[in-house]
Amino acid sequence: MSAFSIPNIQAHPESFIGPGLAAVFVQALQTGFLINQALRFWSRSYEPLVLKVIVAFVSAVAAFQTTVAFYSTWRLCVWHFGDWIATVNPAWPDKIQTVITMAMASPVQGFLIWRCWILTGRRWVTLVPLSTLLLLTTIMSIIVTSNVFTVDFTAPLSPPAGPAAKIPVDVVFVTCITGSAVLDVALTITLSTYLLRSRSSAITPRFRRIITKLIVIAWEAALLPSVCAITTVITYLKLVDCNFWDLFFQAVLGKFYVISLFVTLNGRADLRRKPQDSFIANLSNITQLRPLSGQEIRIGMDRSREQNNEEHRCQCASRDKPARTDHERQEQEIESSHSDSWAPSHGLGSC
Repeated sequence: MSAFSIPNIQAHPESFIGPGLAAVFVQALQTGFLINQALRFWSRSYEPLVLKVIVAFVSAVAAFQTTVAFYSTWRLCVWHFGDWIATVNPAWPDKIQTVITMAMASPVQGFLIWRCWILTGRRWVTLVPLSTLLLLTTIMSIIVTSNVFTVDFTAPLSPPAGPAAKIPVDVVFVTCITGSAVLDVALTITLSTYLLRSRSSAITPRFRRIITKLIVIAWEAALLPSVCAITTVITYLKLVDCNFWDLFFQAVLGKFYVISLFVTLNGRADLRRKPQDSFIANLSNITQLRPLSGQEIRIGMDRSREQNNEEHRCQCASRDKPARTDHERQEQEIESSHSDSWAPSHGLGSC
């Protein structure tokens, strides 16, 4: 007997209705987290326009997915209550799940590809393979969605005589999800390699700690979507003939990409706001996706140290000098005006 027969579905509703209910619950939690992260992002005014467009688009798609997920659950549990055929016959929101996931994942991955390209000195050897993989996964997502609308999901309810036939594995779908996970790992490794190279050039422990935090943020952002994508493929291969739990991981995968984007952007902003004045310029170079050489790091550190020493000497000199009369101040101003043409740009005069 087929696992998708009416008697088996009635005996095990947790295997066929449970995944949909669990997916709606998890998506509601994800949406709450995304709203919190979005408020943090939009409270900042210095983000680039392109980045704001990406964030607005993926946020809108995530909100749309949550809305249609609630609609699909309401349809199944209220409008078609007791209709077991509707359990195995998905509505249009369920059929477009793959392309919705692609709509959230592709902009995020495209942003990270552009980031890697800038960090690696605009090398085409980095841009071309990553962009090609992204393009292939996007095309395959569209193909999978198109094929879903041609499948008769009620056919397993009336199988022919004899053992139930196994559902064939959709190679395009498996390749699409696997390629997305591989792309996530490749992007994170590229970013981490660049940051580790910058960390080896740092001369102070505090700057090394900043770069280490950036590496941690990169892996935190990539971990959830990569693990969820791999789990989606494994559950699909193992459970496609048994139940619908593989659909649960497909439903929550897309929002993990949006979460990873917000983790990256808000984590970067948190590092910028920390009181590390002598390192803000160097940190901005890293977060604004410009390659930072070891020589630039050393020059920035030396200039920051010299500036701090000069300010300290200025304060000491002004504190130790006796109060001057108005006549002395006028003479000093006249001498200063004559010496402007040769006075150095650094030192006590600049203070």
